[in-house]
Amino acid sequence: MWLSKTIGKSIADNRAQKGSITISGSADLEAQYTAGAKNMESYTPYGYTSAAPIGEEVVVIPSSDGEIALGTRCKTSELQSGEVMISSLGGAKIILKNDGTVVINSTVIGREGVIGNGV
Repeated sequence: MWLSKTIGKSIADNRAQKGSITISGSADLEAQYTAGAKNMESYTPYGYTSAAPIGEEVVVIPSSDGEIALGTRCKTSELQSGEVMISSLGGAKIILKNDGTVVINSTVIGREGVIGNGV
């Protein structure tokens, strides 16, 4: 009985959890979740780097060196299935559209490279 409760508790404690960023900067990243984590590392796909703003929801997982943040929750309301957006807190954004166009801060670059306006 004791062994099954102990094993069950350790498994539950090692699951990924949602958290909220409380400190974010060039060297510091902290999140509040059931346990709270300080000095976390953040992992993103190769070539992407970001400093998640305070209050953003993240996934926190345990590792042998402490907790790791796996990025922020996606906000896809502007996107159709298959599209990609890179955005900043200040409102700058790049959208890769399904029709082959690229939108950079409302400037549209057509699939042939012709630059226009409006989205």
